[in-house]
Amino acid sequence: MGMDKQTKMPLYRQIYTALRGEIDNGAYRNGDRIPSEKELTGRFQVERNTVRKALQMLVDDGLVVKVPGYGTKVASPGEARPGPPARLPAIQSNILLATTENYLQDSDGEYFHVRLIQSFERIFSKAGYNLLFKSVEKGTDFLEVIHQTHPMAIILDSYNQETVYQEAVQSGIPCVSVNHYTPLITSVVSNNFDGAYQAAKLLTDAGHRKIAYITGKRNYQTSIERLSGVQRLYMQIGMPLDPKYIFTGNWQFPSGAEAAEQILAMPASDRPTAVFAFNDDMSFGCLSCFEKHGLSVPGDISLVGFDKSDRFQSIFRPITTVDVNIDAIVEYTYWYLSGRLAGSAPKTNARIDIDAAIVDNGTVRVIRPEQEIK
Repeated sequence: MGMDKQTKMPLYRQIYTALRGEIDNGAYRNGDRIPSEKELTGRFQVERNTVRKALQMLVDDGLVVKVPGYGTKVASPGEARPGPPARLPAIQSNILLATTENYLQDSDGEYFHVRLIQSFERIFSKAGYNLLFKSVEKGTDFLEVIHQTHPMAIILDSYNQETVYQEAVQSGIPCVSVNHYTPLITSVVSNNFDGAYQAAKLLTDAGHRKIAYITGKRNYQTSIERLSGVQRLYMQIGMPLDPKYIFTGNWQFPSGAEAAEQILAMPASDRPTAVFAFNDDMSFGCLSCFEKHGLSVPGDISLVGFDKSDRFQSIFRPITTVDVNIDAIVEYTYWYLSGRLAGSAPKTNARIDIDAAIVDNGTVRVIRPEQEIK
């Protein structure tokens, strides 16, 4: 049986994946001897060093043990390694964090991701791991990135190309997606649907009926889920969601300011009494625009954001927002990957929704129906 030399997966990892699959499927039971290096060299038609590297990966995973004078056998429960030590050699302690954009260098980028990366760096470094941040642009060979960085585990931040998720799974390395759900691997996400539902309900409960919504990029899962939460509330209270009140931003401050200009240009009879922007960067863009035009928040117009960002706290007053609980996202991701590395957590494709909560900073005004502009 020859290896697939057309695929970009390294040969040693193909062998590792094949043998691990056979062990998982029961072809080799606890205590069974697996074929020798010589036999595997013949089976896979590769060099012996390639086979040795694959076997070492199985040893490192605690799946097999080498017995002098006998060979390599499938580890029994008592022989399996308890997991990675508290502090590992640098190349064995790498955790790869991959995103589609270089959020650490783009000063106008989405601040949510900067905070997320900083939180991952803090918790993984404290545990003795080396967090490697890589931006994976369209067309990047992700298997080659994996080959170059030698990670123990992979974190995929937000939306990535489908091939990136597929190659992450193909690598056989424990991986998790954060801030974006994919059915291919365990995904840890904020409950965007419920968070947006709560924010819209806060506004409607306060008497607002003409509410402008500023979405992020419309094809993003985050935007879709948050808009779906708003739509669910409107269906429940029997109020139509007028498309003229939906504006599209790109998650960044300037797009919030531009949307606010469009809102203020609406006829007085249609003008919203409240704005819900789908992230805080756009909310603060709105606030900047409103203040420039002499409007007070919430006296003249109410404002709600999402993400609980501290990016502009030295410039603007706090706004009512939705806390996505970044710390919980990071802590659960760490707990899951630690369990996978230690062999105590199963490989799953679960979606883990982290609860979001309203943080009321007083930028929503209660109004009476007659106070709305007719």
